[in-house]
Amino acid sequence: MKTERNQTRWGVAAVVAIALLALVPQLWFIMDRGREWHGTNAITHTDEVAYSTYVASLIRGRPRRNDPYTGRQDSAAARAPESLFSIQMLPAYALAVPARAFGLSASTVFIVAPVVIAIVSALVILWLVSIVSADRRLGALAVCFILGFGTLLAGQGMIRYLMKRPFLIPQWISDAVYPPSLFHLPFLRFYQPALGFPLFFMICALVWISLTSSSGRKSLSAAAAAAVAFGVLVFTYFFLWTAAAAWLICVLTLWLIVRKEDRRRTLMVLLIIGVIAVPVLVVYFWMLSNRASTIDAAQALVFTHRPDLFRLPEIVAAVSLMVLAIGMLRRVIAVRDPRVLFVASLAFSIIAVFNQQIVTGRSLQPFHYEWFIANYCSGVAVLLAVFFVTGRWWTNSRLLVIACLALVWAVGEVGLATTLNLAYNAHIDDGRVVANRLAELAFSDGTLEGDFQVVLVSDLKAADRLPTDAPQVPLWAPHMLIFPGVTETENRERFFKQLYYLGFDEKKIYNEIDRSDWTFYAGLFPYYRLSPVTRGNASPITPEELRTHVAEYNAYSSAFGRDQATQPRLKYLVVSKDSEPSYENIDRWYERDRGEVLGRFVLYRLTLRAKG
Repeated sequence: MKTERNQTRWGVAAVVAIALLALVPQLWFIMDRGREWHGTNAITHTDEVAYSTYVASLIRGRPRRNDPYTGRQDSAAARAPESLFSIQMLPAYALAVPARAFGLSASTVFIVAPVVIAIVSALVILWLVSIVSADRRLGALAVCFILGFGTLLAGQGMIRYLMKRPFLIPQWISDAVYPPSLFHLPFLRFYQPALGFPLFFMICALVWISLTSSSGRKSLSAAAAAAVAFGVLVFTYFFLWTAAAAWLICVLTLWLIVRKEDRRRTLMVLLIIGVIAVPVLVVYFWMLSNRASTIDAAQALVFTHRPDLFRLPEIVAAVSLMVLAIGMLRRVIAVRDPRVLFVASLAFSIIAVFNQQIVTGRSLQPFHYEWFIANYCSGVAVLLAVFFVTGRWWTNSRLLVIACLALVWAVGEVGLATTLNLAYNAHIDDGRVVANRLAELAFSDGTLEGDFQVVLVSDLKAADRLPTDAPQVPLWAPHMLIFPGVTETENRERFFKQLYYLGFDEKKIYNEIDRSDWTFYAGLFPYYRLSPVTRGNASPITPEELRTHVAEYNAYSSAFGRDQATQPRLKYLVVSKDSEPSYENIDRWYERDRGEVLGRFVLYRLTLRAKG
């Protein structure tokens, strides 16, 4: 009894540690801002802004198929196409429905929910590893090891930050081998993959129970629950459900081949999962067939049959298989052991997701597997493999040391990510002052009645964040092309229009290119050109391409007329009071009021000038 209580305490301590780690970025941000904090959620990855805008649109009561950046939405008069947000809608609704019921903002939801998801994820991993290993001590360690070292196993975070130091590795090698970093704890990127992450490991645990339970009823119930969880995962996140499908194929195939005495049960589990999964996938692919034409380009779908064998999670998976092989040669474990098959299935599924294009000929941003699920699967596989082969080595003191090392590493990851993102988070928090004012004006400017007013925001980070905190829409924002409201052509035209209104000429554009980050480049190039990791190649943006786009802008600026000025018609202008633009072009077409100073920004109301 005392041993059970101690093991329970281990588990509770591990879960609490992960919950505290999830709290760190927000608490640090709030303390750093002090009285200047305006309620913005801290982010550690810029894509979280796009997710928060979609959740905010649902909280405001907009339909599933809507574009927060343009105000366009599905209606009887104008049918909107599907987007990855509208297809993978369950996480967004899981956040938006309770938020709307309790009157919470998207920012508040994105502050509270990550901690809840961290706790749930830790509990599920604790459960999974405990039942597979029959050792709750290892389950507690697994929570720390898998979630704490997840960033490292993805080849991201601190290890790459250190690798970029000149005394460790030359810069040209660093740039070639280590693409742009993902910091923090990747499984908590919100809301993708965060909300679906525990579902993946829940499926693993339920399938394990269905294949190994001595109770037939329990086995069937677990299989049915796993099938339902898989169905939910399909409408949650593409990279998680496809990884789950790969694992299900691997584990059931291994069971059918190796454990002949369990074939009837295995086929029953396969049948139950198939009965639920097949109809769900039919609906999913039907929705996907109605997707917007911009999705494939925005998601950088690549047609290739080239193998992909040397990502870090694959290497760790191979190590797991080697450890199992050593254990079998030493006769510590047997190939028919369900534990061996479980670990092997995880390892094989990791290799499968990175190399399915050999058969299908299609590869869609495989780094998402590397960062968000394969790294964690490889952690589970290598931990269990080593434990099964060297069981007596795992004393309480050694378990504690490994757990502490993992947590210390995780603290470093979180601290580095939080520090690097403080300036960005402070920037968008400053923008919330003007967003709150726009939200007030929405009651009288027609936005709430569906006449979405357009705001020209000179600060691109503030423009990107605007739809999260206010119902109006920006003229242009860096994440605009992710949603189906605009084509690539319209996206670039809106960007050119933004530059024109703000008085950009050729010299100013080149100055901005020299000092800007991806937010400016996103107006000139598709997303897959902004980072070599997105498409799996390193084709740099050339000076010739930049000159071509600058020439296109010059032609657009020279031909700018009233038609362009009225499509769309601007209602507000937001500029930084410390770096106001040239107003010559915008004053040619619009009248500005005296302006309202709101923190670091000035808000102007615009009225289209009469013809003349």
